[in-house]
Amino acid sequence: MRNLLYNHIINDFTNHSYKSCLEYFPCDSNILDIGIGNGKMLKTFHPLIRSKQLSITGIDINKVYLKNCKRLIKKYHLQDHLTIYHEPIEYFSPPNNEFYDFVLFSMSFMLFNDQPLILDKVKSYLHPDGEIVFFQTMFKKKSWLLDFTKPKLKYLTTIDFGKATYENEFFALLEKHELSVLQDKVTPRKCGKGEGRMIVARQN
Repeated sequence: MRNLLYNHIINDFTNHSYKSCLEYFPCDSNILDIGIGNGKMLKTFHPLIRSKQLSITGIDINKVYLKNCKRLIKKYHLQDHLTIYHEPIEYFSPPNNEFYDFVLFSMSFMLFNDQPLILDKVKSYLHPDGEIVFFQTMFKKKSWLLDFTKPKLKYLTTIDFGKATYENEFFALLEKHELSVLQDKVTPRKCGKGEGRMIVARQN
């Protein structure tokens, strides 16, 4: 039931997110996908992942989502391209001390309470010229109603939508952690007064 609800509510936004990000990644990229979810996007994008020879490490804390993701990896024969772990990023260590070309937060960065800690941690996983890609809904104006209601949606939907991400606070956080914005792309997808954004950042 939880997986079906996940598909119904955010499947379209997830597909748009992965389309934008997968098209951005060069061939042969090594990617850490933080919050990979149920893998539903693999149904649409398995040819692209395979044709670009992408290597994706996906982590998530939801066993139900990962069980479905594992099933889809097998169904679309992506075992050579995708490896998944049931582990929070706070405790994750890259296997074999490998480094990544990209760290991807596809609608997952807003779920973390200690975002500064997460940024410092993932920066250490990147190659010197590696990039962090954020795909999320951004809001320009502060809203007490949004701050109050958004974290509570999980009690109605079983899906954690995290907290609202405000443009000025987000970019101030990147600057504080010595991350320069390489790309800030507004997407057609909107959520109320928020706009979908793909933001790419690199260490200074």
